[in-house]
Amino acid sequence: QMWMKPTAIISRLNNLKKLFIANVPMDWDTFWIFTLFAAAPYLQSLHVHFDNNLEKVSAAGSLDVQVEQPQHHHLRELVVIGFDGVAWQTGFVKRIMRASRRLGRVHLLDGHVVEDEEQELVGLEILPHRREWHECERLEVLEELTDGTGFPVHKIVLE
Repeated sequence: QMWMKPTAIISRLNNLKKLFIANVPMDWDTFWIFTLFAAAPYLQSLHVHFDNNLEKVSAAGSLDVQVEQPQHHHLRELVVIGFDGVAWQTGFVKRIMRASRRLGRVHLLDGHVVEDEEQELVGLEILPHRREWHECERLEVLEELTDGTGFPVHKIVLE
């Protein structure tokens, strides 16, 4: 196990428009993602890949660490890969949705990321896996995500 002390990022990441965070183990806390998110006020696209190939740990999620969450007026797209609808993942997505009132699309998919070692940093490819959601489970996740966010359900893609 590893503990990372929550710290604020001193300088703003004003030029950061797109952010793809790959291979986040399911048992890692997500506070550091919110720290990056808060430091990037002009972020337009956020993709986060939770690596569900590792053993699932029930203690995953976000600690009760408070990171200042300013409103994001530029974020248009949130994609979460490795989404399976557990409470800490829906909480993570809702927190981003609440801070991003102009968010145009939320895409939540099961799947994983593979690396092309020859292409180094640009060699990440998303391999989607179409999950067969039971209708009641799907409606429950969508209801949880839209509750208190004011986000229209038709802008959430759940696959």
